[in-house]
Amino acid sequence: MVERVQRLSNAMMSVPGVRTASVNKHDVAELTVSDLSLPPYADLPLAVLRRSDGGLPCELLIAIEFELDGGTAGLLALEFLSWWVRDAARGGAPMQLRSLALPPLEQQFGQTLRFQIDWFHSDPEQDIERLLTAVDALAADLEASLEHYAIERQIKAGAARAAHTTDTRFLTRLRGLFAG
Repeated sequence: MVERVQRLSNAMMSVPGVRTASVNKHDVAELTVSDLSLPPYADLPLAVLRRSDGGLPCELLIAIEFELDGGTAGLLALEFLSWWVRDAARGGAPMQLRSLALPPLEQQFGQTLRFQIDWFHSDPEQDIERLLTAVDALAADLEASLEHYAIERQIKAGAARAAHTTDTRFLTRLRGLFAG
């Protein structure tokens, strides 16, 4: 894997509560709305692509897929990453966070939940160096946010509190989110 892409994957994996993370590139520039019902495109951000009547010219989707631990740390990681994506989007970054799962068939129900950060990159020149520089900047921003907000410490402290808390509202919320 290219070093700057690996940096983004490593930054995601450094969030306590994130169990797996991968970074993938999808060329969505040529996708049409009729393509979106086909199985190979099921995990793409369908609503966004439908809204723009398919992919935009010269557009790539950088998909950061991740799974969470099934406890308090996973929930706190999701809360942090949800804020991070929201804050970046408010600042103009074309990104969103979505959940993904397979159909609720008995043998797989409760086992397929995963999340994806969709980050759209558009470059009329399709310059790979420009893309890698942007990916590296995204990784640097995540690393800086993790450090600035002491997320490792906060998640570990939150998980420890949850393990010893008598606040049943918090525990009930956690059990409801991760019951399976």
